Amino acid sequence: MSTANMSVAQSQSLSQFEHQLIQTYQDQNFFEVNNDIENEIRLKIENMPSSFQYPFSKLQHAGYVHLDYSPDRKLKFYTFDVSGGGTMGQWSNHVQYQTDNQLKLDAFKAGRILKIYQANIAQKTIYLVESYYKGDSCHGTYHLRAVEIGSKQLLKSYVFKSKSKTNHEIEVEFDCNHIDRSKLPKFFRITPKTVDVMLLNQESKPQNKYLRYTLRQNGFIYSGIVK
Repeated sequence: MSTANMSVAQSQSLSQFEHQLIQTYQDQNFFEVNNDIENEIRLKIENMPSSFQYPFSKLQHAGYVHLDYSPDRKLKFYTFDVSGGGTMGQWSNHVQYQTDNQLKLDAFKAGRILKIYQANIAQKTIYLVESYYKGDSCHGTYHLRAVEIGSKQLLKSYVFKSKSKTNHEIEVEFDCNHIDRSKLPKFFRITPKTVDVMLLNQESKPQNKYLRYTLRQNGFIYSGIVK
C-alpha cells in the first residue's frame, strides 16, 4: 500500500474508532469511565502516525478529549478530564511530537491546558504551556511551563531567570476569597516579548501589579514590577 493510501486508510480507521468509542460510552456515567476513555484513545494514537494531523472532532464534541497545537503545529496536546465529577478538577495530558525521525507520545505534567505560546531563544524554539490546576471551586493554581524538543525527547527549558534563580516553570495560586470573581484578573500576561506574572501578597491576594520577565537573547529575564 502506498503512503497516500495508507494515510487515507488510517484516517478512515480513526473515524471508525471515534464512532465506536462514542457508541461504547455515551450511555454510561462519564466520571465512572473517563479513565477508560483516556486509555483507549492513548493506545490508539501512540502507534498511528496519522493521528497527529487528525482532528478528533467527534470526540472533542463529546467532551472525551480536548486538543491544542503549538503555534508552529509541532506539538499536539491531548487533555483528558479524569476527575470524579466533584468540585475538584483533575486532568491528564499527553503530548505528541516528532523527533529523531519518530513520532513520540509522552505524558505531560500540567493542569487543564489553556494556551501554548512559543519564543525563539538562543536559536531554539521554546514552548510556553499555560495551564490551570483546580483545587476546588474557589482555589487553584495557574501554571506556566517551558519546554523544547530535544534530539530524543521533550525537555524542560530553563528560560525564566531572576538574579538568584533559573527555572523552567512559574506558578501563581488562585484564591477566590481575595478577588471579585466577576472581574477575574489575568494571572499571566504573555506577549512575544514579555511574560508578566501576577504579584501576590503573603495571603495570596493579587496586588494588581506584575513581575515582568523580558525576552532577551538567553531567556526571559526578570526586569522589575509593572502595572
